[in-house]
Parts: sequence; structure tokens; C-alpha cells
Amino acid sequence: MSRQKKCWLVLLVLLVFLKVQATGVAQGLNYQFGIKPAVSQATMYQQVTTAFLDWEGRYVTHEGCPPGTYRVHCGEVYDFQTVSEGIGWGMLFMVLLGDGSDQSREYFDGFWRYYQHYAGPTGLMSWKISARGEVLGSDAATEADENVAMALLYAAKKWPAGEINYAQAAEGLIGKILSYEVEPRTYVLKPGTAWGGSSNINPAYFDSAYYRGWASFDKKWSRVAARAEQTYEIFYEKYQTGLLPDWCNIKGQPTHLSFDYTYDACQVSLKIGLDFLWYGQNKKYVDRLTKWIKKQTGNDPEKIVDAYRLDGQAIGHYHNAAFVGPLAVAAMCSDRHQEWLNKLYNHLVAMETGGRWGYYQDTLRLMSLIVLAGNMPLEP
Repeated sequence: MSRQKKCWLVLLVLLVFLKVQATGVAQGLNYQFGIKPAVSQATMYQQVTTAFLDWEGRYVTHEGCPPGTYRVHCGEVYDFQTVSEGIGWGMLFMVLLGDGSDQSREYFDGFWRYYQHYAGPTGLMSWKISARGEVLGSDAATEADENVAMALLYAAKKWPAGEINYAQAAEGLIGKILSYEVEPRTYVLKPGTAWGGSSNINPAYFDSAYYRGWASFDKKWSRVAARAEQTYEIFYEKYQTGLLPDWCNIKGQPTHLSFDYTYDACQVSLKIGLDFLWYGQNKKYVDRLTKWIKKQTGNDPEKIVDAYRLDGQAIGHYHNAAFVGPLAVAAMCSDRHQEWLNKLYNHLVAMETGGRWGYYQDTLRLMSLIVLAGNMPLEP
């Protein structure tokens, strides 16, 4: 590298550092546990920022919103509806990546007000809203509520309280999730307020990394985390793949819903991976998954498909960032997977975004890139 190029690189890194210091963006953290892609931090910062701006431009809108609010829409194929999970992810993205010189806080506050506007009697948002503002699904979605609460905790540290007291809002929401979306006495996480529990659970909704911190509000969250780990263990003992199903009951048995690894279960490795990066917990689950997918694909990220039986049989036909991204986070568990992690990261960055079905895969792509680049710190 020439001396001139070295000078420009040093200047770029310095500018990125100064921008982060001025705006509070949690950029470039090394987690207490695990590894990161072998890519320069300046490059990862640029790539995550590009993905963030692309996502924001595609899916954030004021159309069809009550005054003073914003929403995340799901694209044309879903008639531009909004689901509460999009609000939760959108709030996380704005507080983790917004640099203060853009509309990040305005969007964040607008998402929160939208959430509140469509909250039901429990104080939790109705999960599906039409592009015109009609409630299409009145039950809550637990995963969405969890991400909204976590985003509020991040906001309480990043921004001073104004019209919204972020810390108070977060604590109140965490209490509502515990009251209405955790099964009494068993501490099983329900998928919503009106159904599920021991009879029907979604392992992708388990956010044990969140629960360990939330135990400071209520110790019962430690028991919710332990219940999630019991589910992981059932499938660890039964299968050699590291895969979990979209849905099962508390005994790990099938229900009337999908018992394969498809578009819900693909998130599981992102959740368990974050738990390991923050706390060093549950490494064996993501390590086994990573070993299996490496063998399954011959170390070729392009051979990852969008559905598998729990025994590892490929039943999907498409290649999708919603699967690649979380598997990349899983690979952060050990330096033995460094080469594979590098491949996954570079492949994920290069994947196309948008399209009629783009909302979900683009969102999980960005969420995964945030974790991979070190933009999701343990202590909000």
C-alpha cells in the first residue's frame, strides 16, 4: 500500500471514530465472548450504514399513520401493511445506528407513538395494521414487544428524556410482557397474549440475552431464560444438527403448526448467538449448528437453503438472507469457525435487497449485520 493510501485510510478511520464519539453510535465493539469477521472496522461500519440507509429508504413511511407517528411497512406483496415486529426492529435500528444528524430520533419516537396508538387493553400493540390504519390482528406478538422494550432501554442511555421518558416506558413495557406474555407458574414464553404457552411455543421468540438483564427489574426473568434453555436442550439431545423447529409444545413435540426449520426458526441462532456474545451462555447450541451447516453446504454459503427438516434434510428451494445472516451470527461462537464466518459475512453483504418479498429478509440481514459488526452492546 502506498504512503498516500495509508494516510487516507488513517484519516477515514479517524473520521469514523470522531463521528461515533460525537453521536453515541455503538460502532465497532468487541464482545466479551466470541469472534467477529476478519474485516476492518471502518469497512464494516460503512457496510452496515449502507444497509441501514437502504432499509430505511425502502420500509419507513409516514403514509397511513396517525399524526406524529411513523411506521415500517412490509412491502407490496403484503399490501404495505405494518406488523408490530417491524416496529420493534425499526426502533432497534434507529437507536443503534442513527447518528443524530439524521431523522433517527424522530423516527424512533414516531415508531413508539405508533406502537402506543395501536396498543390494546394490555398496553401491547396489535400485531397487524393495514396501510390505511385498520387493525387486522388484535393480539400482540411477543417478539415485537421484546424488541420495543430493549430499544427503549438503549434510548434511555443514548438520548436524554424529553416528551418520552424512555427508561420509564421500558420498565413498564417489560412488566406488561411478563404479565401478559409469560405463562403463569410455568414461566413459558407465549407467542402472544391470547394463545400459546406450554401447548404452543415459538423458539424464535426466546430472547434470553434480554432476559438476563431484565432480571434486574424482576427476578422471574431468570426463570423465563431457564425455560428457554430447557427447550434448546430437548432438541440438542434429540438431533445432531443444532436445528430447532418453527413451533412445538413445551415437551418439544409437534403441534398443528410447522415443525421444520423455516422462516421463524431461522432467527433462533441469532438469539442464541447474541446470548453467547453478551454472556458466554449456550455456546454448544450454536457451535453444533455451525458445524452441521458447514458440512451440509461444503463450506459454501450459496448452498444454504430456506428450509430444513430437523434431521438436516434440505426441503427449501431458495437462498435467503434471513437464513444466511443468523447463521453468520452463530459462527461467531468460536475461532475455529473464523474462515466460515468471513465467508458468510462477505456473502451477506453482497446479497441483493428489495423485491416484492424483501421486507423480512432485508430486516434480518440488517439485524445480523448489526450484531456481526459489533453494533449491539451488552449494556444499553
